[in-house]
Amino acid sequence: MSPQVSFTLNEGVEIVNSIVKKHVSRWKDGLSDLQRICIPKILNLEDVFAINATDGGKSALFGIPVLVHLKISRNVALYPMFDVPICLDTIGVVVMPTKGLANNIVHVLNFHSLSRLIISLQGQATQRGFRTHCLCLYL
Repeated sequence: MSPQVSFTLNEGVEIVNSIVKKHVSRWKDGLSDLQRICIPKILNLEDVFAINATDGGKSALFGIPVLVHLKISRNVALYPMFDVPICLDTIGVVVMPTKGLANNIVHVLNFHSLSRLIISLQGQATQRGFRTHCLCLYL
């Protein structure tokens, strides 16, 4: 059996970047610097806290891992074994404080050719009367 690959090592990062280049048509250069650091850690099941300017690529931090899991799980023979589980039914859930912010995320994902992600946006009332918004990504 061949050794398992970590998403945070060079081979894992390059696999993620190749999936992005192939499946996100507007990102011909692949991941940004922030994404190259954070997304492999997220895929390796590590916690990530990222701060960056508007349009700095933060929205991809939850969308790209879903894409990577689905592409690898549907094409297992094309990729090495990873040291974390690869999920077929991957879902990313992000809780947002406002509907406007959630709509912005939808716009960003569509702009970056991730429109094939099915996006469900729904407000939920909490016991204290606040409203939160949930954005669920499926491929």
